Amino acid sequence: MNFSFYSPARIGFGVGVRKEIGGYASCYGKKCLIVRTAVRDSRREQYYTEVTDSLSENGIEYVVFDSVDPNPTITIVNQGKELAIQENIDFILAYGGGSSMDTAKAIALLANNRDYSWEYCFNQFSDPFSDKDKTVKSLPILTITTTSGTGSHVTQAAVVTDLEKNEKLTLFHSCLFPKVSLVDPELMLTVPQKITAETGFDAMCHAMESFFNPRATILTETLSLQAISIIVESLPLLLQDLTNLQLREKLAYADTLAGMCLSNAGAEAPHPIAETINGYFPAIAHGQTLAFVYPNYVRHASSVIPEKIGTLLGIFKDYQPTGEQVTFSERAAITMKNFLQEIGLSLPFTFEGDKDNLIKEMKDKLCFNLPLTNSDKLKEILVQSL
Repeated sequence: MNFSFYSPARIGFGVGVRKEIGGYASCYGKKCLIVRTAVRDSRREQYYTEVTDSLSENGIEYVVFDSVDPNPTITIVNQGKELAIQENIDFILAYGGGSSMDTAKAIALLANNRDYSWEYCFNQFSDPFSDKDKTVKSLPILTITTTSGTGSHVTQAAVVTDLEKNEKLTLFHSCLFPKVSLVDPELMLTVPQKITAETGFDAMCHAMESFFNPRATILTETLSLQAISIIVESLPLLLQDLTNLQLREKLAYADTLAGMCLSNAGAEAPHPIAETINGYFPAIAHGQTLAFVYPNYVRHASSVIPEKIGTLLGIFKDYQPTGEQVTFSERAAITMKNFLQEIGLSLPFTFEGDKDNLIKEMKDKLCFNLPLTNSDKLKEILVQSL
């Protein structure tokens, strides 16, 4: 039962906790950069105003960077970095979903280390469990998450897209763990159905992959299985009742658990395969790219970790095929397809162009081995999924 578990973010969880951000932030400086998207609607702006009011009431000046796009790019991060430097920012506050948090983390790292090139960052900070230089620091990062899916509010990762190379790459370092993360389920009431499904499935994938990973411990396995169970039960119900605050709360809790597990145990094959797809198609939501991959991945994993897949199938019992004589691996794949159909993500990958050449380019980016999936199998799962 020996294990190590590290989750340094101070978490404030609950309805209305967004209004307390000023108190949490006051010890990190007097001027912050708020990183968010430009998406606006009246209800979201009411919530956001409560956040900025709390900052002002605590004597904190803020500058807004609202150029975040889904699957944020190097260009966007560079713009935010320059603004942070120009405004002499003390700390970064991410307000939004995974894209806002990824952008904020990358800005925090680069604004505090102005001589770092992107090539250096991607080479130096590529291992989630090996901080090569403990002296590396970023500006303090605080988050207020408005979706339930990415887990970025409790991880050491920042995902950035390089459009020139068609690559979606991840920076890992312990300095990218947020200092404070506020999780307010009320902020998620405005999330549309499709994004709710995509982010909810992303959170489930974090929990499943951290459960599958050989780095899993008795603690992460327990938390992963709890997160999976909550999402399997609650996500389909939430998609039929988007303003159900109790269900939003459950998804936010499961997302937080899954992120903690991911940061300690790590992902497996679906994430690098999905990120390879997103490198070429950044407009496709990350949760949807994972949905392309998962039925074929669990088919593969069934022969590698049958006991864990069996445990998973027990949680997905209502989605297993009935009355069919199928192999264990096919049962796993069909079960996953049935769940994805239930939440509206069982969509086929479509592409107009030279698909064979596209797949060849993607396969060339999967020349590495993972604990459960070698390079050849990564490529095979990619081909099957497209």
